[in-house]
Amino acid sequence: MLDAADLWLLRTVYAGGSGHAWRDVIAVVTFLGSGWMLLGLVPILLLRRTRAQSAALLVTTAVTSAVVASVKVLAGRVRPCHALDWARAIAVAPPTDPSFPSGHAAGSFAFAVFIFASNRRVGGVLLGAATAVALSRVALGVHYPSDVVAGAFLGASLGWIGARIKERYAASTAVGLTDADSESVGQ
Repeated sequence: MLDAADLWLLRTVYAGGSGHAWRDVIAVVTFLGSGWMLLGLVPILLLRRTRAQSAALLVTTAVTSAVVASVKVLAGRVRPCHALDWARAIAVAPPTDPSFPSGHAAGSFAFAVFIFASNRRVGGVLLGAATAVALSRVALGVHYPSDVVAGAFLGASLGWIGARIKERYAASTAVGLTDADSESVGQ
């Protein structure tokens, strides 16, 4: 059963009565949270100094996607555009997979928190963008607010874990190189 606050927030944010221009803006924002945007990391993988961080970020987002897909199957929550007469998917084709949790919110927050761990300024901007992506999913009628909150929490948690693992790996690699360098100097 849906919580009254969830339905109230959905009705408040839903853009079903908005003009086409506003709907188009929301559709562009929601596209920013799609997996296609990760293709922008491919050129960065070619640069030696950013390769490790980019690869770790791709792994983190892939793990996030797998966890989201698993939870969706377990939860099986029907999307508002399929469950409510007044909420239709606008500006996007109605997704057919379950609603809970939001994959767009999870992926966006995983990406943003991962970056935030090493660059607060860029990460802060990305956290704002991730919030806009999450809200866009509710505005388009394809998620309940609780879907995007759960997705944001899940993604932020996995992004933080991915960044910590990357930092520990980088630190252990740097220590290993330092030890090897000192041994070769002593010989």
